[in-house]
Amino acid sequence: MRNLVWPVFFLVLLLLQGALSVFFSGWFSFDLCFIALYGFALLHGENAGLLSGAFIGFLQDALSVGVFGFHILTRGAFGYAVGLTKEKVFKENIIYHCLAVGAGSLLLRLAFWFVELLRGGYWSAWQDFLWLSAGFALGNMLFTVPVFTAVNKISQWVRRQEISY
Repeated sequence: MRNLVWPVFFLVLLLLQGALSVFFSGWFSFDLCFIALYGFALLHGENAGLLSGAFIGFLQDALSVGVFGFHILTRGAFGYAVGLTKEKVFKENIIYHCLAVGAGSLLLRLAFWFVELLRGGYWSAWQDFLWLSAGFALGNMLFTVPVFTAVNKISQWVRRQEISY
């Protein structure tokens, strides 16, 4: 029963991100669900990362006007790749997590740029794209500590056995 907290947590993060996007609507941007997916996949492995990434991607695709399926594929692949490192990373090293989320954010933006080029984008927009990608990666890196801490606390709470007798 406690596992139902994860879809609710991701939905709350999606709503919070939508509410905060009014205040952060320029160069500085972030994706709270992407950061939470990183923490969730790191703690639960590749299969859980793939499924939760596809769920988060579906929600983001349903709420966006871009190419449907882009978020499902990228978030699912990211969750799977991070889940593969489950036993290979020290979970207490927060600097590593910030750098990993920043690198993942840049890879995500690069995939987005490639899709936009296939849709008829322009090569001349490369400098603007790099500038916006830097703001996205920096925003995700700054929000890594609180979101990863929340994911850790929820994961510990879910693991505790509730005595029902």
